[in-house]
Amino acid sequence: MRYLAILECPVIFSGESPNGMTSMDMCPSAGITRGLISRHVKVIDSRVIAVCIWQSEFCAKLYFNAEWYEKAEALWGDRYQLRLEAIDEEAVA
Repeated sequence: MRYLAILECPVIFSGESPNGMTSMDMCPSAGITRGLISRHVKVIDSRVIAVCIWQSEFCAKLYFNAEWYEKAEALWGDRYQLRLEAIDEEAVA
């Protein structure tokens, strides 16, 4: 079953972060990240919205693991939201 991840976070550039990370560094990359089917990114009012479709819940949670959450806390604090949920493919068809 495919899995959906929606990340909404502030735009942070490398010079604004003590560890040199950017908001885009925290987003999975198509063609590189295992199990990622597609990624769509939009910036609205200085916020990144990344919609990612994964092959499975396992693949999504492999990427959005404890280490990812630690980095997110350091980069954005409580200013981000990550929603993970299964895609009901029967309802979509």
